[in-house]
Formats: sequence, C-alpha cells, structure tokens
Amino acid sequence: MTLPTLTAQLAALAAAHPEVMVLWLYGSHAKGNAGPHSDWDLAVAFDPVKLVDSLDNRLRPELLALDWQRALGLAEGQLSVVDINQAPIPLAFAIVDANRVLFCRDQGRRLREEARIMSQMEFLLYSQANEHKKY
Repeated sequence: MTLPTLTAQLAALAAAHPEVMVLWLYGSHAKGNAGPHSDWDLAVAFDPVKLVDSLDNRLRPELLALDWQRALGLAEGQLSVVDINQAPIPLAFAIVDANRVLFCRDQGRRLREEARIMSQMEFLLYSQANEHKKY
C-alpha cells in the first residue's frame, strides 16, 4: 500500500473515532526510508487523556491498532499505535519532531501536546547535562 493511500485511509479512520484528537505518523514511513517489511508507526492523542481504569488506558492504543489493522487489511504486527501521553519523553519527542500530523480534530490540543513534549525534552536534556554538578 502506498504512503499517500494509507495516510488518507488512516486520516479517515481517525475522523471516524471521536476519541482520537490528533494522529501522528513517525518512524521509517515518516522519514521516507521504509522498507517492504517496515511497520506503520502511529501516535495518538486521545480524549479523554486518561480513562478511569488504568488497564483500559494501557489497552486503548493496542485495541485501536488491531481495529485499524483489520480495517486496512494489514498483516498482524504491521501497525503500531502509542498513546502520546503514555510514551517516554524521548519517543514522544521523536514523534512530534517527525512533524507528520495525519489528522487533527483540535489544533489547540496538538499545540499543547507538542509544547508539553518539547518542554519535557528540554528539561530532560538539561538534567542530563547537569547531573554531575553539585547544587
């Protein structure tokens, strides 16, 4: 499946799921260096950010990946979805740094997520650079 075809289909799937606020593409497909066996890496900002049940929070991106994988006719393991609010900061930074937003229901939410991640990454880098200093 070609990149433009799949990204259009992913945007349509995201639009059909009201809990998906923002959908990013990252990884090899976003960089343009995907091989024939590369999977599709996606990140989602959900609404609500957190569900009451922590297990539901953990499973939400996994279940979405399975649903979309079936809808797109992709083989098992060809689509991965992470919750941008649960991703480790270096991964979240790589996602927003790839700058491949496929769908955005709420521009303000996208900007808040990206600002939060950039700020946390800056703090992480600052902390690592200064961890040897005594205060």
